Amino acid sequence: MRVILRVLLSIVVLTNGCRTNKETPNQFSSSDDTLVISTEKLEGDGLFSLGVIPLDFKDTIEDFTHRVVYPRLVTNIKRFEMPVDFRATEVQFVEIMTGRLNDKEVILVDENNNKDFTDDSIRFIKPIKWRTDDDLIKCKYAISNGNEIVTDSSWLRIGTWRDDLLGGRSEHLIADFTLNKDHYKVGIIDARLFGFFYGIDPQIALLSNNSETKDTLVQKDILQIGEFLNLAGNYYRFTHVTNNGDFITLIKELNFNKIIGTQVGMIAPEFTCKTVSGDILISSKLHDRILIIANSCGCGGDSLSTKAYYDIQKQYGNNIYIIRLDSKIEKGSDGLQIDIAENLNNDIYKKYRNEYCSRLCYVIDKNNRIIDKFPVNNWRSNLPGLINP
Repeated sequence: MRVILRVLLSIVVLTNGCRTNKETPNQFSSSDDTLVISTEKLEGDGLFSLGVIPLDFKDTIEDFTHRVVYPRLVTNIKRFEMPVDFRATEVQFVEIMTGRLNDKEVILVDENNNKDFTDDSIRFIKPIKWRTDDDLIKCKYAISNGNEIVTDSSWLRIGTWRDDLLGGRSEHLIADFTLNKDHYKVGIIDARLFGFFYGIDPQIALLSNNSETKDTLVQKDILQIGEFLNLAGNYYRFTHVTNNGDFITLIKELNFNKIIGTQVGMIAPEFTCKTVSGDILISSKLHDRILIIANSCGCGGDSLSTKAYYDIQKQYGNNIYIIRLDSKIEKGSDGLQIDIAENLNNDIYKKYRNEYCSRLCYVIDKNNRIIDKFPVNNWRSNLPGLINP
């Protein structure tokens, strides 16, 4: 009888031990195909770079979703409702107002989400300080986590930039987890600046691997949804982030080396396109040299990204092929230049640009694999070592 009891007790202890290990958050084995990792939300952009957008302030005589209480001492009040999640059935807002106090412009945020500005801090509007988080404004709101509406919070960066009043959320997610005996830390943002939800443009980057910690991120470090983290030689696809960002999902991929895509290490997508000189380019015929695809864009009067194309061409000459993608390129321009507005160029546009304004540069080796990508203006620091002089 005692022997039986001891055996049963041993089974209970072992079972409870397995359950405890399984339920320990953010600890995984390489035998796990799916990693659902909890995150922590932190203020500021971290190692990422988030911008700001114009805030569409309107006079208080306009129609708004909710009534609010305004502070008595502030005059010339204008108001902006920033949607928390514009995809929600019932959209919630973070209320923001501007006005004047003692002849100075001020900004107020409904920090505790009670539709009452009288208990919120009055801040004088100042130029945005990009390298510090000291002026961030914390605010609460209601948002769906995918199952229910929960109270959450974030931070806003609001200020003037080139005489315009701009703003946007300034937060990032951190996920610490263990895979076998290796410890990792990843950072996550949603590059879309409007609202407080995740899922439209999430990005992830590996920040540390055991004792190796990054202090900066370069373009190839930042992965889009659907791309892969390399964790000790095993690849995991970044597949999902919950609406309020409290969990991310990584799924193991066994055939990374066979995947076609534009992540560094992947097989480069083949393409056919037409130059502004009328020549047809077929990428499969360009594998005898390193191929560079350089996006340029004249948005905001930029001419440096175009100059970078010509400088690369001059520096490396016949050792490479270099293709420039842009719009409104003058017909007959020298070199392999592709007007993305040309219908015949939809193929290369979708594979290597897929947005109107881009300055991203891809480097493809003779084996047709992506070996680097970076902002084209950084070519002087990225190309040496990749191309034989």
